[in-house]
Amino acid sequence: MKINYKDETFLARWIANELSAEELKEFQQTEAYHQFKAIDEASQLLKTPSYNKEEAFSKIKTNLGSIKANKKVVKLIPTWMYGAVASIVLLISFLYFNNNTVDFSTNYGEQLTITLPDNSKAHLSPKSEITYKKQNWEDKRELSLEGKAYFEVEKGKSFTVKSTQGNVTVLGTKFTVNTSNNYFEVKCYEGKVKVTSKNKEEVILTKGKAYRNYSNSSEKWEFVDSVPSWFKGESSFSNTPLDQVIKALENQFKLKFDASRIDTSQRFTGTFTHKDVNIALQTVFAPMKISYKLAENSSVVLTYSK
Repeated sequence: MKINYKDETFLARWIANELSAEELKEFQQTEAYHQFKAIDEASQLLKTPSYNKEEAFSKIKTNLGSIKANKKVVKLIPTWMYGAVASIVLLISFLYFNNNTVDFSTNYGEQLTITLPDNSKAHLSPKSEITYKKQNWEDKRELSLEGKAYFEVEKGKSFTVKSTQGNVTVLGTKFTVNTSNNYFEVKCYEGKVKVTSKNKEEVILTKGKAYRNYSNSSEKWEFVDSVPSWFKGESSFSNTPLDQVIKALENQFKLKFDASRIDTSQRFTGTFTHKDVNIALQTVFAPMKISYKLAENSSVVLTYSK
């Protein structure tokens, strides 16, 4: 939010506690107030450099003597300059802080909804992270994603989600992106999205269409959900590689799996609940005839049932 400054000394008057009650109240309701307040508080902790008082006093007397000899006093720094300098310092600091990268992440079993500067929304699933630069967001709506997120994008200039496995570009729509090592999945819930995988394959998806690139092999399918299933407390999969299902179980329940004894490239179609870990494990592994047990190192060991 941009502040409607009353005059060019607004920030200097704020620092000097000279704002009117109405001006202060209006200022405190802005996002910039909290950033300026943090800068001001940090500046109070700065220590002034040490100096030799006797030497400084001697120089002052010498300068005064020189001024008296010339019979002319020159005011080197006008009073108004101090306010202007304070305002400039704070404005530069404000621009610096706003140019910094903004970062949001989730932990195991955690979901987070983020409102972006243009009022678009990003819903993060467990163990996911997005980063973006706040400055000039309206001109360059671009962010980076690691993990899985559902986006509700406001109409406007192009909106791009970047990842190591590929990019997704839209104008205004709803879609999910799931990205990890050698895995890239995009589902379009509304509007139209353009998907570009890391191997430069380009795909246009419309409502109800999905795309996946797994170990450099791509596939498409259709779905009927109106919102991601994890909004409703469960994770759903359609012909998904088992290693991605195991990863989702790890992220949701903070588990560690030993899957060295099974084929994790086999596919799974189904759902698991977020409410009960035992039911979730049974739902995924029983149909695939995979047994599981807790090992001494607290990992879940997966083996094929006999």
